[in-house]
Amino acid sequence: MFNNQTTNKMNTISIKIEKGQVTIRPAAGGVWLTQHEIADTFGVFISAINSNIRSILKKEILQEDKVCRHKDNGNGKILTFYNLEMITALAFQLKSRQAQYFREWITSQALSPIILWKIPGMNAMLN
Repeated sequence: MFNNQTTNKMNTISIKIEKGQVTIRPAAGGVWLTQHEIADTFGVFISAINSNIRSILKKEILQEDKVCRHKDNGNGKILTFYNLEMITALAFQLKSRQAQYFREWITSQALSPIILWKIPGMNAMLN
């Protein structure tokens, strides 16, 4: 379960993809979205999100206890939230324009701090 500070901020969409631009606004507890929010963000059906999450967890690509959290919404219904690691894994599984924009954005974020050096006479690049 989340602490109160985290759960109060979990009801806002933290990822926005518009016109090829990706904006992430992490809350105090990081980025956590429901399946519905992920589907809306990537412009796909919830069933695509559900089946890909099951596949990722079944193949043990990610560990459920690290990428998934549950919250009681107060009406006896439990909401399941997924973190940025799962959202990123889903983006690489889904075929939508928004998922493509997210893949390009996350790749550029990961590669921007890396400086590569080419060693003369070798077909290798070192970080």
